[in-house]
Amino acid sequence: MGYRSDIKAVFYTKDTEQWPALRLFFDENFPKDFMEDLKVIGSEWCSGYMLSFEAVKWYDGYPDVKAYNKFVMEYTELIDGESELPWMYEFIRVGEDNDDVETVRAGDAQYVLDVRREITCDF
Repeated sequence: MGYRSDIKAVFYTKDTEQWPALRLFFDENFPKDFMEDLKVIGSEWCSGYMLSFEAVKWYDGYPDVKAYNKFVMEYTELIDGESELPWMYEFIRVGEDNDDVETVRAGDAQYVLDVRREITCDF
């Protein structure tokens, strides 16, 4: 079985002129293991990508998670570094335990991701 988490991450830009550069960066650098799970997102004010998993084992020691974390480190260094690209990043991991929530944001994040709790009943 193992401990499972729900994961959602968004990589996006408000600057429509930056969308081709963001796409190129992903094509060249995003981990191939996750490429098929990447969805294009967009609205009248942003363009980007979303990665979403439910009930996944998200352990830092796993090779695919290591590759993802390496990509995020490179991506966020570009955003927050000297280039100051108008790209954003948000990540939320919700674990099985009630108090196990991890949130990461970089760039001028617009807080498009949020955690909501709900009560359900199996009857």
